Amino acid sequence: MKPFLLSSCLLLFCPLVGQPLPEFVGTFKDSIGVDGTTHDTFSAYIPSGLEPNKESPVLFIFDPGGRGKSGITAFVEVAEAHNFLLICSNNAKNGPYGTNLEIADRLFKTVFATYSIDKDRIYTAGFSGGSRLAATIAVLSGAIQGVIACGAGFAKHPLYFPKKGERFSYAGIVGNKDMNYREMQRTVSWLESMDISNELFVFEGEHRWPPSEIIFRAFDWLQEELYRKGVEAEDELFRQKQFENLYSRARDFESQEQLVKAVKEIDRLIRYYPDMISTDSLQKSLRKLQRDRRFKKEKTFLQKIASLEDTLERRIRDRFNLEVSMAKSPDDFRWWDKTLTDLKETYGEHEREEYQQMAYRLQRQIFASAVETMDSYLRQKKSGELDYLEQLLLHVAPQNPYTHYQLARKYAILNSRDKALQHLEKVLELGWNDKTLFKRTSEFEALKETEAFRVLLGKY
Repeated sequence: MKPFLLSSCLLLFCPLVGQPLPEFVGTFKDSIGVDGTTHDTFSAYIPSGLEPNKESPVLFIFDPGGRGKSGITAFVEVAEAHNFLLICSNNAKNGPYGTNLEIADRLFKTVFATYSIDKDRIYTAGFSGGSRLAATIAVLSGAIQGVIACGAGFAKHPLYFPKKGERFSYAGIVGNKDMNYREMQRTVSWLESMDISNELFVFEGEHRWPPSEIIFRAFDWLQEELYRKGVEAEDELFRQKQFENLYSRARDFESQEQLVKAVKEIDRLIRYYPDMISTDSLQKSLRKLQRDRRFKKEKTFLQKIASLEDTLERRIRDRFNLEVSMAKSPDDFRWWDKTLTDLKETYGEHEREEYQQMAYRLQRQIFASAVETMDSYLRQKKSGELDYLEQLLLHVAPQNPYTHYQLARKYAILNSRDKALQHLEKVLELGWNDKTLFKRTSEFEALKETEAFRVLLGKY
């Protein structure tokens, strides 16, 4: 892998089941071939207002499953509003970064050769593992204006960490039940210390592509970042609208006695709109809220939840890493039984919603850790570790269709076709019917040529 290729390309020319696409005003194209390869393709959405002879802003999207249509779907409405060209790879997906960066490099070259691109408005976005890839590309290229990172932070490798004062702006988005919720909170705090412009947008929900209204907020913030950086002339009406929306949210939170959120929004007003409202007045409001006993109580409570979650997360991670290294559970999964019971009974049934959300996030994190680690060992074909992870998944999430999808992949690799088909049938029984994904799953290459595979998919 040659990471510099992606950077030189940019400078030279300077992210489970897919949702249905909304009514198109513009043009959606699927399976467009990538230059220099016979197998890479991408999806594109061309907004109705795009002028053919004018340079266009572009958003490169990465879906964790390499599903271009799924990635495009999340951004169609905002693309129409902001007149962005959308590009989503059908090949880059959760897996080795070297492979994905090579795929991205070929994709960028093809797009820059095909479309007229505004070099000052090149953006990346992604969900989950696709979010980490989108951020990695921004770090390596030095030519990305902004990142929309949904449900995950940066790749966990020092080579892909940003440096102090990076040029890109970082819009993080995460659900309050997402297992990476605390990671995203820590990520934006870290970026703050690195002098990298950032904001975090939180929605009600779990680990998924965000709803369009949250994506709009992230896009609107990135648009204003262009004004603050002097890249574009300020649109006074647009900026006035954003100010009014933010002011309204601050007052709504205050009236609902969500004072921590109200303080955050007032702080944003002071930072972003000092010319539109008296900062003295806002500072007084801010200090008044910060002295309020209710604010102090809420802030202390939320800090307590965050600290507890970090502690429990470390314990879970340490235990998981120990057992993976041993390729077995020394107490026959009793530690996991107790942990899951505690999460459910002590926190999942707590009267406070914040504890319930924490319990949900941690349970999902256990499942996600097992799934992601199994991906790595599937590539390495390490049978001992795979056997342990199979037992853990069946222990913590026996009725999750993704558990059985992973096991179908495992047994397909091991040439145990009957077991692979049994688990694939369980996937279908549990309601996951993404036949396109099943046919594209590399581990099923030999399996899908069999009559049994075709008959099974035909039953559902």
